[in-house]
Amino acid sequence: MRIVISAATSAIAHQCALAWARMPGAEFELIARDVQKLDGFANDIITRHPAVKVHQHIVDFEDAQAIGALAQKLGETPIDIVLIAQGSLTDQALAQTDFNYLKSELGLNAVSSMLFAESFAEQLAKWGKGKLAIIGSVAGDRGRASNYAYGATKAALATFAAGLQQRFAGSSVSISIIKPGPTKTPMTSGLNNSKMASAESVARVIVAGIEARKRVIYAPKQWALIMFVVRLIPFAVFKRLNF
Repeated sequence: MRIVISAATSAIAHQCALAWARMPGAEFELIARDVQKLDGFANDIITRHPAVKVHQHIVDFEDAQAIGALAQKLGETPIDIVLIAQGSLTDQALAQTDFNYLKSELGLNAVSSMLFAESFAEQLAKWGKGKLAIIGSVAGDRGRASNYAYGATKAALATFAAGLQQRFAGSSVSISIIKPGPTKTPMTSGLNNSKMASAESVARVIVAGIEARKRVIYAPKQWALIMFVVRLIPFAVFKRLNF
């Protein structure tokens, strides 16, 4: 089983990799921007699972040509799973005053993921099979004053994934959009994370959902019901809420 993971140094992506590494014949193509971090994460997988093959790739996540070239290179042989995991928790207050920061966040959280998704979707289409999953967020289900810059990028990813799902409907290529709730990771270390799910538990839901070829994967699963209710709240009520 050949697995490509972009932003492989993220906590959720790493836990997904560890889950897949327990499966026979797992082989990884790990993609990141930071070579030192990637070395550390790759070595951790190999230490725990010595039989697993791990290949590392460094790429500029804003370079469309480099992303496309890497996808084409990795797509020379069949790929079973692609997990697109890059993201940054945008500081909403800063995004409202620093437009260069806002542009950078929009690029990483939305455009970069779309470039990876389109590039690797082409490779799965070439072979006529495979699973592609994009990590979004429950924040994309409804805009909130506290994080609408971040939420907008995740909403964009959900729409992009929905288009890919229609494009590949009836084929052996599956597309999943992943919507984690608040999760304990280095990205959320500055928040009150006492009630957040662990990255490991979220990864288990993600891996199972991708295997089942689910179109939408809420992780943990209860967020599907929570966000269903949130979307139904009338704006007259919603505007007075603080969450």
